[in-house]
Amino acid sequence: MGQIERIDKILKNVLSGIEKLTEKNRNVDISVLWAKLIDENLRGKCYVLFEREGSLYVKVENSCCLSLLRIQKKQIMSKLKEYGYSYKDIKFLI
Repeated sequence: MGQIERIDKILKNVLSGIEKLTEKNRNVDISVLWAKLIDENLRGKCYVLFEREGSLYVKVENSCCLSLLRIQKKQIMSKLKEYGYSYKDIKFLI
Protein backbone atom coordinates (compact mmCIF):
# COMPACT_ATOMS: atom_id res chain seq x y z
CA MET A 1 0.00 0.00 0.00
CA GLY A 2 1.28 3.47 -0.90
CA GLN A 3 1.66 6.60 1.07
CA ILE A 4 -1.50 8.42 2.14
CA GLU A 5 -2.07 11.72 0.34
CA ARG A 6 -4.40 14.59 1.10
CA ILE A 7 -7.49 14.70 -1.11
CA ASP A 8 -6.85 18.32 -2.13
CA LYS A 9 -3.43 17.36 -3.56
CA ILE A 10 -4.92 14.44 -5.44
CA LEU A 11 -7.69 16.61 -6.91
CA LYS A 12 -5.21 19.33 -7.86
CA ASN A 13 -3.05 16.80 -9.74
CA VAL A 14 -6.03 15.25 -11.51
CA LEU A 15 -7.56 18.59 -12.52
CA SER A 16 -4.26 20.01 -13.77
CA GLY A 17 -3.84 16.88 -15.90
CA ILE A 18 -7.30 17.33 -17.39
CA GLU A 19 -6.60 21.01 -18.15
CA LYS A 20 -3.39 20.11 -19.98
CA LEU A 21 -5.20 17.51 -22.05
CA THR A 22 -7.87 19.95 -23.12
CA GLU A 23 -5.25 22.64 -23.83
CA LYS A 24 -3.35 20.23 -26.08
CA ASN A 25 -6.42 19.66 -28.18
CA ARG A 26 -5.56 20.50 -31.79
CA ASN A 27 -9.15 21.56 -32.37
CA VAL A 28 -8.29 24.91 -30.84
CA ASP A 29 -7.82 27.34 -33.68
CA ILE A 30 -4.24 28.58 -33.87
CA SER A 31 -5.37 32.15 -34.57
CA VAL A 32 -7.26 32.18 -31.26
CA LEU A 33 -4.34 30.61 -29.41
CA TRP A 34 -1.85 33.05 -30.98
CA ALA A 35 -3.08 35.94 -28.82
CA LYS A 36 -2.30 33.94 -25.67
CA LEU A 37 1.21 33.07 -26.83
CA ILE A 38 2.65 36.45 -27.71
CA ASP A 39 3.58 39.46 -25.66
CA GLU A 40 0.72 41.72 -24.63
CA ASN A 41 2.20 44.70 -26.51
CA LEU A 42 2.26 42.78 -29.81
CA ARG A 43 -1.30 41.39 -29.77
CA GLY A 44 -2.89 43.89 -32.12
CA LYS A 45 0.12 44.15 -34.38
CA CYS A 46 0.42 40.60 -35.75
CA TYR A 47 -1.84 37.69 -36.66
CA VAL A 48 -1.68 34.19 -38.12
CA LEU A 49 -2.07 34.07 -41.90
CA PHE A 50 -1.91 30.32 -42.58
CA GLU A 51 -0.15 27.00 -41.98
CA ARG A 52 1.76 25.28 -44.77
CA GLU A 53 4.22 22.36 -44.89
CA GLY A 54 4.90 22.40 -41.16
CA SER A 55 5.44 26.15 -40.95
CA LEU A 56 3.28 28.84 -39.41
CA TYR A 57 3.06 32.12 -41.34
CA VAL A 58 2.39 35.25 -39.34
CA LYS A 59 1.64 38.73 -40.70
CA VAL A 60 3.44 41.49 -38.81
CA GLU A 61 2.54 45.18 -38.87
CA ASN A 62 6.06 46.64 -38.98
CA SER A 63 9.77 45.91 -38.69
CA CYS A 64 9.89 46.83 -35.00
CA CYS A 65 7.31 44.14 -34.19
CA LEU A 66 9.16 41.77 -36.49
CA SER A 67 12.35 42.22 -34.47
CA LEU A 68 10.54 41.62 -31.18
CA LEU A 69 8.87 38.46 -32.50
CA ARG A 70 12.16 37.11 -33.81
CA ILE A 71 13.67 37.58 -30.36
CA GLN A 72 10.74 35.67 -28.79
CA LYS A 73 10.56 33.01 -31.51
CA LYS A 74 12.06 30.15 -29.44
CA GLN A 75 9.73 30.89 -26.53
CA ILE A 76 6.72 30.97 -28.85
CA MET A 77 7.77 27.66 -30.44
CA SER A 78 8.06 25.99 -27.03
CA LYS A 79 4.64 27.31 -25.96
CA LEU A 80 3.15 25.98 -29.20
CA LYS A 81 4.60 22.54 -28.42
CA GLU A 82 2.94 22.64 -25.00
CA TYR A 83 -0.40 23.12 -26.75
CA GLY A 84 0.23 20.23 -29.14
CA TYR A 85 1.41 22.17 -32.20
CA SER A 86 4.70 21.02 -33.68
CA TYR A 87 5.75 23.49 -36.33
CA LYS A 88 9.18 23.30 -37.94
CA ASP A 89 9.37 27.07 -38.20
CA ILE A 90 7.47 30.32 -37.79
CA LYS A 91 7.82 32.72 -40.70
CA PHE A 92 7.06 36.36 -40.09
CA LEU A 93 5.91 38.48 -43.05
CA ILE A 94 5.59 42.25 -43.24
